[in-house]
Amino acid sequence: MTAPAGLQGRLAGLACVLGGAFVILAARAVDLTVVRGAEFAKRAANQHQRRVTLRGQRGPILDRNGTLLASSVDVPSLFVNGQVAPDEPQTATTLARALALDPIGVRRKLQGTQSFVWLKRQASPKEAEAAIALGVPGLGQLTEARRFYPDGSLAAHVLGFVGIDSQGQAGLEQALDDELRGEERDVLVERDAHGRAIASAGLGTPLMAGNGVELTIDARIQAVVERELAAGVRTAKAVAGVAIVGDPHTGEILALANVPTFDPNIDLGTRGDSWQRRTLNRAIFTPYEPGSTLKAVFAASALEEGAVTPADHFFCENGRYRFGKWWIRDSHPHGWLSFTEVIRYSSNICTAKVAARVGAARYYHHLRAFGFGQRTGVEVPGESRGILRPVESWATVDLATHSFGQGIAVTPLQMVAAFGVIANGGTLMRPYVVRRVVGPDGRTVRENEPVAVRRVLGERAAALTTELLRGVVEEEGGTGRQARLEGVHVAGKTGTAQKSREDGRGYSSKRVASFIGFVPSDRPRAVILVLVDEPGTTSYGGVVAAPVFRAIAGEVLDLLDVPLQRDVPLLPSAPPEPRRAERPETPPLPVGEGHVPQLVGLSVREALTRAHEQRWDVRVEGWGYVASQRPSPGALAPADRRLVLTLHADGDRSRP
Repeated sequence: MTAPAGLQGRLAGLACVLGGAFVILAARAVDLTVVRGAEFAKRAANQHQRRVTLRGQRGPILDRNGTLLASSVDVPSLFVNGQVAPDEPQTATTLARALALDPIGVRRKLQGTQSFVWLKRQASPKEAEAAIALGVPGLGQLTEARRFYPDGSLAAHVLGFVGIDSQGQAGLEQALDDELRGEERDVLVERDAHGRAIASAGLGTPLMAGNGVELTIDARIQAVVERELAAGVRTAKAVAGVAIVGDPHTGEILALANVPTFDPNIDLGTRGDSWQRRTLNRAIFTPYEPGSTLKAVFAASALEEGAVTPADHFFCENGRYRFGKWWIRDSHPHGWLSFTEVIRYSSNICTAKVAARVGAARYYHHLRAFGFGQRTGVEVPGESRGILRPVESWATVDLATHSFGQGIAVTPLQMVAAFGVIANGGTLMRPYVVRRVVGPDGRTVRENEPVAVRRVLGERAAALTTELLRGVVEEEGGTGRQARLEGVHVAGKTGTAQKSREDGRGYSSKRVASFIGFVPSDRPRAVILVLVDEPGTTSYGGVVAAPVFRAIAGEVLDLLDVPLQRDVPLLPSAPPEPRRAERPETPPLPVGEGHVPQLVGLSVREALTRAHEQRWDVRVEGWGYVASQRPSPGALAPADRRLVLTLHADGDRSRP
């Protein structure tokens, strides 16, 4: 029986619809399996797999005695699958509470479409346990290595810190990152339908740890230095401070401290605005004008050149000296002083007079030889060269100001290396903080040895300078009296320097107070520098920094097992010199009225004072110190009593 025409039409239409649907489904199937099959397979895999880079533990950092300063520990890291995790405020709140996170940030990650996103890396085991116990779908964990510093801020500026991916970001962690970093390996993390990690493909053998590093730092000495420096900065109401202890014979740095400091254990996300200021390593990065501490280097240079002897006397102009268009002043007025007393009482005026004898070229050569204007080569990154302009660019006054530590900028570490030259008998040693690098198997990968950079001074000049510096501390009236120690000889120098204005135009009212010296002076074991930046009490280095030096030096000698002596005399190798300040300001002429006086080697002011007292008509040629005179010294006085003085900046080293 034939179906009605209407029914046949409806069946035909239905067949067409079904056929069209089949064609569409077939095309869709081809599109999904053939055209975009690889893309969807990748999407499906991504919902269940994620490639993550895992890193082996960084190698440990130890002090010279084997004390652990930095290590790595395995900790859990939490991740979440945003495609599976529930988007509920309550879930975000409870997770945030368990992990000590911001609830808003947690919910944002739960709302995301990514199949893998870190929720909290390097969490504490307690935090991870609390979070996993919540049973949140899509939440999982992996094990990562986290850097840990057992003593918190101890030696923080030497050690530095690492980032979240265990990459060194400061200090030795950065400088030795390639050696400390453990093995890295990409692993495939598989997850079930709820986003939970169920397997990690590619792990295989355990990840190899990085090399270990043994330092020259002594953790015991470092702790003493940090404690005493912090107390000194606090007492002086200062903004910052630096202290360094070094071995003058090897160049090893036994301690290096900065105030303010920081704790490298602090999580990256909780480091505040002051983090950069606290992590600044002023000991190697921030140059400063050394002030009178540089007089020790100048004295050594002048003695090495033979330009002066400790017994030579100079007129200190009673505290105020006109130098061209400039004035040079002393903190206390003095008349006649021997060179020994010039250093003891820290006279800028007489130091400038001696500088004219040395000359700019020779003094610049010595400054370079002592290491100024160059990096020391210490392994800690960020070291500054300081500021030492080429001698060709020096103005007339620069020779004078450089002799007493103005117009030149140095780093604290450069000063320690320079004083090491005096302490060890004349050799510049390269400072270093890394003793050796050790592989995971305990074998030494490389080892550092003491490096003598160059010979700077002869032993005699170094010994004479040491005696001058002992007088600064041990003689009555010396500026460093507060650095004295019972039972041990101390050689050192105080410094009080102005700070330049931020715009570079002149000096501000801010000061840097410092003291640097070595102990025992007769058999040095340690060079110690203390710098106090912008003290709010008094600015004198002998008052602010010297007591901190004394406190550090006493404990350092004890830790180094240096025996102290009883009843140590002040300067047993030479009797105390008589004070010359009470000497008449106009001394008797070296020859009688009928003869030409000896004026060679004197400053123009000294020469004119002597000549005018004897009614000589004087003509001056040139600038500086008297290099020659006409008529010659000791000759019969001419009838017109005319005297021509020829001056030169270098003066005459044969002055009696």
